[in-house]
Amino acid sequence: MKKHSTGALTNEQKNAQDKLYNNYSKKTEYDYCIIGTGNAALTVGALLVNAGYTVCMLEAHDVPGGYAHSFKMGDFNFCAQIHYVWDCGKSGRIYEFLKKIGLEKDITFELYNSEGYDVIVLPDGKKVNIPYGFDKLVENVAAVYPDQKKSMEKFVKIIRKIRDQSQKYPVDAKWWEIFLKLPQLLTLIKYRNKTLQDVFDECNLSVEGQTILAGNSGDFGSPPNELSIILYIALFGGYNTGAYYPTKHFKYYIERLADFITEHKGCHVYYETPVSRIVLDSENRKVVHVETADGKIFRAKTFICNADPQLAAKKLIGLGKFSASYQKKLSYEYSPSGIMIYLGLKGINLTKYGFGKHNTWHMEDWELNEAWKKQRERNFSKPWFFISTPTLHSKHSGTAPKGCEIMEIATFVDYDLFKALQDKNYKEYNRKKLALAEQLLSIIEQKYVPDLRKHIVTKVVGSPTTNEDYVSMPQGSAYGAAMKPSQIGLHRLGLKTPFENLYWCNQSAGYSGICGTVGTGMRLYTMLTEDNFTKDIPYISDEERIKMLDE
Repeated sequence: MKKHSTGALTNEQKNAQDKLYNNYSKKTEYDYCIIGTGNAALTVGALLVNAGYTVCMLEAHDVPGGYAHSFKMGDFNFCAQIHYVWDCGKSGRIYEFLKKIGLEKDITFELYNSEGYDVIVLPDGKKVNIPYGFDKLVENVAAVYPDQKKSMEKFVKIIRKIRDQSQKYPVDAKWWEIFLKLPQLLTLIKYRNKTLQDVFDECNLSVEGQTILAGNSGDFGSPPNELSIILYIALFGGYNTGAYYPTKHFKYYIERLADFITEHKGCHVYYETPVSRIVLDSENRKVVHVETADGKIFRAKTFICNADPQLAAKKLIGLGKFSASYQKKLSYEYSPSGIMIYLGLKGINLTKYGFGKHNTWHMEDWELNEAWKKQRERNFSKPWFFISTPTLHSKHSGTAPKGCEIMEIATFVDYDLFKALQDKNYKEYNRKKLALAEQLLSIIEQKYVPDLRKHIVTKVVGSPTTNEDYVSMPQGSAYGAAMKPSQIGLHRLGLKTPFENLYWCNQSAGYSGICGTVGTGMRLYTMLTEDNFTKDIPYISDEERIKMLDE
């Protein structure tokens, strides 16, 4: 139920695409046809065109990027869902990907504050900065809550061991490969089925310590009692070695990758071209072609699906084409979703109110599991929420008019509530999401920026159904398959499908976020081409990475 778009294709653009199709794509078999232009798809697509392959990408929206796309409202450009990333320094995953395609000097990144890239604001009004380095983290927590030092040290010791061993774990490992590495993976194996809450309990962390460490739980889309400790450490440990924001903003990052692909001969991106069917041969062994909603047919030697696998299997292929055992793999549980408030501000300097090159996580309730439970039950009496100020993360223009700033606010909400309201009465749906937005703005005015509303010139509020409408993500899920212990590692769907020339490349088959989806695209590229271009990069410890931040 799209009420507006980022602009939509003009008739001239549509005619140009039709002409390209009739003159080229209709008569051509590409090396690769990619369904969707999310970040994982753009990553594998950019690597493939760089290697000399012809690539065609089919996007339902009018802009590329999936959850990382930017949309224009008024004079502001807002990134839909992405706020910060890691692994952007030398030898980091994102840096090495960009270096491979020759864009590491074009797409650069700004480092968040070393004193605290995330600031956790607690229910008692105290603040704790989350810095780079686990030792500094212990110091910061102990400075505010001295009785937590021993528990924090125990927690950090465990996560350091798990992080170190997870660096050695082969992402696409078979059981026998894991068996051969058992002596090196004992701690990782011990904790593989544990949640973050399990480790909190083991370390006897108080509610204050738990709230600080899980204060950024919105980054994972799960409360501590559901979140895999392995994935918590992957993300938390990643940011621990450097949190970054693109110098030219996420809009440039995404659009530059899309342009890079189409700059190569025989490579094209079609927008507002949703795929309606993936057609298999008579033996259900391989994909013959894909069909789009407007009747176009695209052929390729190999097909890559960036769309959600569960949705694609049901809507584009047909579940009956999959074995019973594979259907079980496709029945994963989705991660929760949220509400996003995008504000364009004028006549205000947010640095005067304590904002800067960091994010703010605001807590109203000490018990985060309970807070998530209440919000799932539609009780927003004590909401937690996230505040990001992207115009303070880079001085580069491109997202807001001169003298203006952007503030983005997010929290968790229940998909079913907004879906039911939208289906029944759009005005009531709109009233509900705006009322929740106003509640959060009132808290921000009370505790952060008095008279914030007076400076708002553009306001957009998105809900889980907004995600579903624009990104075709079932239930508006923020991270695809939920990041619980039973859905990671060997339990994850993986990139291969039962069909010999079709591959998944998305956050549910791989992992979410910019760094996760870049990694997914890189893994698929290596699987398809056997070009493992990162294999000779030397291992760098977290401590060494943190030292490199000052270089």
